[in-house]
Amino acid sequence: MMVFFRFKPQSKQISMILHDHVIRMVELSHSTMEIRSYRERFLPEGIIRDGKVIERDTLSVILEECVEEWGIKGKRVVFLVPDTYLVLRNEKIPLSVADEDIKGYLYLEIGTSIMLPFKDPVFDYELIGQKSEHKEILLFAAPEEIVNDLSSLLESVSLHPEAADVTALSLYRLYYHTDQIDSQKPTLLIHCGVRAINVSVFYQHKPAFIRQVMMDAPQSNWDVVQTTRSSSTMRWIGDREELIEMVDESVTEIERVINFYHYSMNKSGQKIQRVFLSGDFPELPLLKKRLESTVEVAVQNAETNAIKDEEGNVLPLPYYGAYGLSLKGWKNVN
Repeated sequence: MMVFFRFKPQSKQISMILHDHVIRMVELSHSTMEIRSYRERFLPEGIIRDGKVIERDTLSVILEECVEEWGIKGKRVVFLVPDTYLVLRNEKIPLSVADEDIKGYLYLEIGTSIMLPFKDPVFDYELIGQKSEHKEILLFAAPEEIVNDLSSLLESVSLHPEAADVTALSLYRLYYHTDQIDSQKPTLLIHCGVRAINVSVFYQHKPAFIRQVMMDAPQSNWDVVQTTRSSSTMRWIGDREELIEMVDESVTEIERVINFYHYSMNKSGQKIQRVFLSGDFPELPLLKKRLESTVEVAVQNAETNAIKDEEGNVLPLPYYGAYGLSLKGWKNVN
Protein backbone atom coordinates (compact mmCIF):
# COMPACT_ATOMS: atom_id res chain seq x y z
CA MET A 1 0.00 0.00 0.00
CA MET A 2 1.18 3.53 -0.73
CA VAL A 3 2.60 5.40 2.26
CA PHE A 4 0.27 8.07 3.63
CA PHE A 5 2.14 11.20 4.79
CA ARG A 6 5.54 9.66 5.54
CA PHE A 7 8.37 9.19 3.08
CA LYS A 8 11.99 9.99 2.40
CA PRO A 9 12.95 12.43 -0.38
CA GLN A 10 14.17 10.78 -3.55
CA SER A 11 16.02 11.97 -6.61
CA LYS A 12 13.83 12.55 -9.65
CA GLN A 13 10.94 13.48 -7.35
CA ILE A 14 8.25 16.12 -7.84
CA SER A 15 5.25 17.41 -5.93
CA MET A 16 1.90 17.79 -7.63
CA ILE A 17 -1.38 19.38 -6.58
CA LEU A 18 -4.64 18.72 -8.41
CA HIS A 19 -7.34 21.26 -7.56
CA ASP A 20 -10.76 21.60 -9.18
CA HIS A 21 -9.44 24.39 -11.41
CA VAL A 22 -5.70 23.79 -11.82
CA ILE A 23 -2.76 21.35 -11.73
CA ARG A 24 0.48 22.64 -10.20
CA MET A 25 3.89 21.00 -10.06
CA VAL A 26 7.14 21.87 -8.29
CA GLU A 27 10.46 20.06 -8.75
CA LEU A 28 13.39 20.56 -6.39
CA SER A 29 17.06 19.94 -7.02
CA HIS A 30 17.87 16.79 -5.06
CA SER A 31 21.24 18.07 -3.85
CA THR A 32 20.50 21.72 -3.01
CA MET A 33 16.72 21.89 -2.33
CA GLU A 34 16.55 24.74 -4.83
CA ILE A 35 13.54 24.91 -7.11
CA ARG A 36 14.44 23.40 -10.46
CA SER A 37 11.08 24.06 -12.14
CA TYR A 38 7.45 24.91 -11.43
CA ARG A 39 4.55 24.67 -13.85
CA GLU A 40 0.75 24.87 -13.94
CA ARG A 41 -2.16 23.91 -16.19
CA PHE A 42 -5.65 25.33 -15.65
CA LEU A 43 -8.57 22.92 -16.00
CA PRO A 44 -12.00 23.31 -17.56
CA GLU A 45 -14.89 23.26 -15.12
CA GLY A 46 -16.27 19.87 -14.12
CA ILE A 47 -13.21 17.65 -14.61
CA ILE A 48 -12.54 17.65 -10.85
CA ARG A 49 -15.32 18.61 -8.46
CA ASP A 50 -14.69 19.16 -4.74
CA GLY A 51 -11.49 17.13 -5.03
CA LYS A 52 -13.10 14.11 -6.71
CA VAL A 53 -12.13 13.21 -10.27
CA ILE A 54 -15.29 13.30 -12.43
CA GLU A 55 -13.95 13.19 -15.99
CA ARG A 56 -11.12 10.70 -15.57
CA ASP A 57 -10.41 10.14 -19.29
CA THR A 58 -10.20 13.87 -19.99
CA LEU A 59 -7.98 14.49 -16.96
CA SER A 60 -5.74 11.59 -18.02
CA VAL A 61 -5.20 13.16 -21.44
CA ILE A 62 -4.39 16.53 -19.85
CA LEU A 63 -1.96 14.93 -17.41
CA GLU A 64 -0.23 13.04 -20.22
CA GLU A 65 0.29 16.37 -22.01
CA CYS A 66 1.67 17.91 -18.80
CA VAL A 67 4.04 14.99 -18.22
CA GLU A 68 5.39 15.36 -21.75
CA GLU A 69 5.61 19.17 -21.77
CA TRP A 70 7.14 19.42 -18.29
CA GLY A 71 9.64 16.60 -18.81
CA ILE A 72 8.62 14.65 -15.71
CA LYS A 73 7.94 11.18 -17.16
CA GLY A 74 8.98 8.39 -14.81
CA LYS A 75 9.48 10.65 -11.80
CA ARG A 76 8.36 9.91 -8.28
CA VAL A 77 5.52 12.15 -7.10
CA VAL A 78 3.99 13.17 -3.80
CA PHE A 79 0.50 14.66 -3.97
CA LEU A 80 -2.13 16.27 -1.74
CA VAL A 81 -5.18 14.56 -0.30
CA PRO A 82 -8.20 16.75 -1.19
CA ASP A 83 -9.09 18.83 1.88
CA THR A 84 -12.76 17.94 1.41
CA TYR A 85 -12.11 14.34 2.46
CA LEU A 86 -9.55 14.83 5.21
CA VAL A 87 -10.41 14.01 8.83
CA LEU A 88 -8.21 15.14 11.73
CA ARG A 89 -8.97 13.69 15.17
CA ASN A 90 -7.41 13.81 18.63
CA GLU A 91 -7.47 10.28 20.00
CA LYS A 92 -6.41 8.66 23.28
CA ILE A 93 -4.31 5.48 23.23
CA PRO A 94 -3.80 3.19 26.27
CA LEU A 95 -0.40 3.50 27.93
CA SER A 96 0.00 -0.25 27.48
CA VAL A 97 0.33 0.21 23.70
CA ALA A 98 4.01 0.62 22.82
CA ASP A 99 4.86 3.48 20.45
CA GLU A 100 5.88 1.06 17.71
CA ASP A 101 2.55 -0.76 18.04
CA ILE A 102 0.27 2.27 17.68
CA LYS A 103 -0.25 1.73 13.95
CA GLY A 104 -1.39 -1.84 14.53
CA TYR A 105 -3.64 -0.72 17.38
CA LEU A 106 -5.31 1.82 15.10
CA TYR A 107 -5.89 -0.82 12.41
CA LEU A 108 -7.83 -2.84 14.98
CA GLU A 109 -9.76 0.03 16.58
CA ILE A 110 -10.81 2.08 13.54
CA GLY A 111 -14.37 1.09 12.81
CA THR A 112 -15.01 -0.13 16.36
CA SER A 113 -13.93 2.21 19.18
CA ILE A 114 -12.65 4.84 16.72
CA MET A 115 -15.36 5.85 14.27
CA LEU A 116 -14.74 7.69 11.01
CA PRO A 117 -17.31 9.09 8.54
CA PHE A 118 -16.21 6.67 5.81
CA LYS A 119 -15.21 3.04 5.38
CA ASP A 120 -11.77 1.74 4.36
CA PRO A 121 -9.63 4.72 5.42
CA VAL A 122 -6.03 5.47 4.61
CA PHE A 123 -4.56 6.91 7.79
CA ASP A 124 -1.50 8.03 9.66
CA TYR A 125 -0.90 9.54 13.09
CA GLU A 126 1.44 11.63 15.16
CA LEU A 127 2.16 11.06 18.84
CA ILE A 128 1.70 14.44 20.52
CA GLY A 129 1.88 13.70 24.24
CA GLN A 130 1.47 11.37 27.17
CA LYS A 131 -0.43 11.71 30.42
CA SER A 132 -0.63 9.50 33.49
CA GLU A 133 -3.55 7.52 32.09
CA HIS A 134 -3.10 7.58 28.29
CA LYS A 135 -1.11 8.65 25.23
CA GLU A 136 -2.47 11.33 22.90
CA ILE A 137 -2.22 11.18 19.12
CA LEU A 138 -3.39 13.18 16.13
CA LEU A 139 -5.10 10.87 13.68
CA PHE A 140 -5.17 11.83 9.99
CA ALA A 141 -7.52 9.86 7.75
CA ALA A 142 -9.01 9.98 4.26
CA PRO A 143 -11.09 7.56 2.17
CA GLU A 144 -8.85 4.95 0.58
CA GLU A 145 -10.94 5.15 -2.59
CA ILE A 146 -10.12 8.85 -3.09
CA VAL A 147 -6.41 8.48 -2.40
CA ASN A 148 -6.05 5.35 -4.51
CA ASP A 149 -8.02 6.92 -7.36
CA LEU A 150 -5.54 9.81 -7.55
CA SER A 151 -2.60 7.45 -7.15
CA SER A 152 -3.73 5.13 -9.95
CA LEU A 153 -4.40 8.10 -12.22
CA LEU A 154 -0.84 9.37 -11.73
CA GLU A 155 0.53 5.89 -12.35
CA SER A 156 -1.41 5.69 -15.62
CA VAL A 157 0.50 8.71 -16.97
CA SER A 158 3.96 7.28 -16.18
CA LEU A 159 4.46 8.84 -12.77
CA HIS A 160 5.29 6.92 -9.59
CA PRO A 161 3.23 7.99 -6.53
CA GLU A 162 5.27 7.82 -3.35
CA ALA A 163 3.09 9.46 -0.69
CA ALA A 164 0.15 11.71 0.07
CA ASP A 165 0.14 14.75 2.35
CA VAL A 166 -2.30 17.49 3.39
CA THR A 167 -2.49 21.21 2.62
CA ALA A 168 -2.07 22.50 6.17
CA LEU A 169 1.05 20.43 6.87
CA SER A 170 2.61 21.45 3.55
CA LEU A 171 2.08 25.14 4.25
CA TYR A 172 3.37 24.95 7.80
CA ARG A 173 6.46 23.18 6.51
CA LEU A 174 7.08 26.08 4.11
CA TYR A 175 6.74 28.74 6.85
CA TYR A 176 9.03 26.74 9.13
CA HIS A 177 11.60 26.37 6.33
CA THR A 178 11.58 30.16 5.76
CA ASP A 179 11.97 30.94 9.51
CA GLN A 180 8.54 32.50 9.95
CA ILE A 181 7.30 30.25 12.77
CA ASP A 182 7.42 30.85 16.53
CA SER A 183 6.38 27.47 17.93
CA GLN A 184 5.33 28.99 21.27
CA LYS A 185 2.66 31.17 19.67
CA PRO A 186 -0.56 29.65 18.28
CA THR A 187 -0.48 30.34 14.54
CA LEU A 188 -3.44 30.48 12.16
CA LEU A 189 -2.89 29.52 8.52
CA ILE A 190 -5.50 30.58 5.97
CA HIS A 191 -5.05 29.18 2.47
CA CYS A 192 -7.66 30.51 0.05
CA GLY A 193 -8.45 29.01 -3.35
CA VAL A 194 -11.24 29.91 -5.75
CA ARG A 195 -13.60 27.23 -4.38
CA ALA A 196 -12.57 26.68 -0.76
CA ILE A 197 -10.50 28.00 2.14
CA ASN A 198 -8.30 25.78 4.29
CA VAL A 199 -8.11 27.04 7.89
CA SER A 200 -5.68 25.50 10.37
CA VAL A 201 -4.14 26.28 13.76
CA PHE A 202 -0.66 25.12 14.79
CA TYR A 203 0.94 25.23 18.23
CA GLN A 204 4.36 23.86 19.19
CA HIS A 205 4.79 22.49 15.66
CA LYS A 206 1.61 20.40 15.92
CA PRO A 207 -1.67 20.90 14.04
CA ALA A 208 -4.36 21.56 16.64
CA PHE A 209 -7.20 22.21 14.25
CA ILE A 210 -7.94 21.93 10.51
CA ARG A 211 -11.18 22.94 8.82
CA GLN A 212 -12.36 23.71 5.31
CA VAL A 213 -14.65 26.62 4.45
CA MET A 214 -16.41 26.33 1.09
CA MET A 215 -16.88 29.38 -1.14
CA ASP A 216 -20.22 29.58 -2.92
CA ALA A 217 -19.18 30.59 -6.44
CA PRO A 218 -19.13 28.47 -9.61
CA GLN A 219 -15.86 28.15 -11.49
CA SER A 220 -17.59 29.75 -14.48
CA ASN A 221 -17.47 33.09 -12.62
CA TRP A 222 -13.69 33.07 -13.03
CA ASP A 223 -11.71 33.57 -16.22
CA VAL A 224 -8.08 32.53 -16.80
CA VAL A 225 -5.84 35.43 -17.80
CA GLN A 226 -2.22 35.06 -18.87
CA THR A 227 -0.02 37.44 -16.86
CA THR A 228 3.42 36.53 -18.18
CA ARG A 229 4.79 34.15 -20.77
CA SER A 230 4.97 31.35 -18.20
CA SER A 231 2.16 32.08 -15.73
CA SER A 232 -1.53 32.90 -15.58
CA THR A 233 -4.08 33.97 -12.99
CA MET A 234 -7.84 33.98 -12.61
CA ARG A 235 -10.07 37.04 -12.85
CA TRP A 236 -13.59 37.45 -11.48
CA ILE A 237 -16.08 38.05 -14.31
CA GLY A 238 -19.25 37.86 -12.24
CA ASP A 239 -21.06 40.64 -10.40
CA ARG A 240 -18.66 42.55 -8.11
CA GLU A 241 -21.21 42.80 -5.31
CA GLU A 242 -21.63 39.01 -5.36
CA LEU A 243 -17.87 38.63 -4.96
CA ILE A 244 -17.80 40.99 -1.97
CA GLU A 245 -20.75 39.17 -0.40
CA MET A 246 -19.02 35.82 -0.89
CA VAL A 247 -15.83 37.12 0.72
CA ASP A 248 -17.76 38.54 3.68
CA GLU A 249 -19.57 35.23 4.19
CA SER A 250 -16.23 33.41 4.11
CA VAL A 251 -14.75 35.80 6.69
CA THR A 252 -17.76 35.13 8.95
CA GLU A 253 -17.12 31.39 8.68
CA ILE A 254 -13.41 31.87 9.40
CA GLU A 255 -14.34 33.91 12.48
CA ARG A 256 -16.55 31.04 13.67
CA VAL A 257 -13.67 28.61 13.20
CA ILE A 258 -11.36 30.87 15.24
CA ASN A 259 -13.95 31.19 18.02
CA PHE A 260 -14.48 27.43 18.08
CA TYR A 261 -10.76 26.90 18.49
CA HIS A 262 -10.47 29.49 21.26
CA TYR A 263 -13.38 28.15 23.31
CA SER A 264 -13.33 24.42 22.54
CA MET A 265 -9.88 23.33 21.33
CA ASN A 266 -7.41 25.74 22.92
CA LYS A 267 -5.43 23.70 25.45
CA SER A 268 -2.57 26.21 25.58
CA GLY A 269 -4.78 28.99 26.95
CA GLN A 270 -3.21 31.41 24.47
CA LYS A 271 -5.08 33.29 21.80
CA ILE A 272 -3.98 33.11 18.17
CA GLN A 273 -1.09 35.53 17.81
CA ARG A 274 -0.03 35.14 14.17
CA VAL A 275 -2.10 34.81 10.98
CA PHE A 276 -0.66 33.88 7.58
CA LEU A 277 -2.72 34.31 4.42
CA SER A 278 -1.84 32.47 1.19
CA GLY A 279 -3.46 30.83 -1.83
CA ASP A 280 -4.35 31.50 -5.45
CA PHE A 281 -7.58 33.41 -4.75
CA PRO A 282 -7.18 36.42 -7.07
CA GLU A 283 -8.85 38.77 -4.58
CA LEU A 284 -6.55 38.06 -1.62
CA PRO A 285 -6.11 41.81 -0.87
CA LEU A 286 -9.89 42.10 -0.47
CA LEU A 287 -10.02 39.05 1.77
CA LYS A 288 -7.10 40.37 3.84
CA LYS A 289 -8.81 43.73 4.31
CA ARG A 290 -12.06 42.09 5.40
CA LEU A 291 -10.22 39.72 7.77
CA GLU A 292 -8.26 42.52 9.44
CA SER A 293 -11.50 44.36 10.18
CA THR A 294 -12.85 41.24 11.92
CA VAL A 295 -10.01 39.39 13.67
CA GLU A 296 -7.92 41.05 16.37
CA VAL A 297 -4.57 39.94 14.93
CA ALA A 298 -2.71 41.49 11.99
CA VAL A 299 -2.95 39.29 8.91
CA GLN A 300 0.43 38.69 7.28
CA ASN A 301 0.86 38.01 3.60
CA ALA A 302 2.73 34.74 3.26
CA GLU A 303 4.65 35.83 0.16
CA THR A 304 8.39 36.10 0.64
CA ASN A 305 11.25 36.91 -1.71
CA ALA A 306 13.34 34.23 0.04
CA ILE A 307 11.84 31.47 -2.11
CA LYS A 308 13.52 31.51 -5.51
CA ASP A 309 14.26 29.07 -8.29
CA GLU A 310 17.74 28.18 -9.57
CA GLU A 311 17.70 31.23 -11.87
CA GLY A 312 16.83 33.65 -9.06
CA ASN A 313 13.17 34.11 -9.97
CA VAL A 314 10.83 34.57 -6.98
CA LEU A 315 8.32 31.74 -6.62
CA PRO A 316 4.73 32.98 -7.20
CA LEU A 317 2.40 32.70 -4.21
CA PRO A 318 0.02 30.15 -5.83
CA TYR A 319 2.85 27.59 -5.83
CA TYR A 320 3.47 27.74 -2.07
CA GLY A 321 1.36 24.67 -1.32
CA ALA A 322 3.22 22.59 -3.89
CA TYR A 323 6.59 23.90 -2.67
CA GLY A 324 5.80 23.04 0.95
CA LEU A 325 4.71 19.62 -0.23
CA SER A 326 8.03 19.11 -2.02
CA LEU A 327 9.92 19.82 1.24
CA LYS A 328 8.35 16.84 3.02
CA GLY A 329 10.98 14.43 4.28
CA TRP A 330 13.99 16.71 3.91
CA LYS A 331 16.33 16.94 6.89
CA ASN A 332 15.01 19.42 9.49
CA VAL A 333 11.91 20.08 7.36
CA ASN A 334 9.53 17.30 8.36
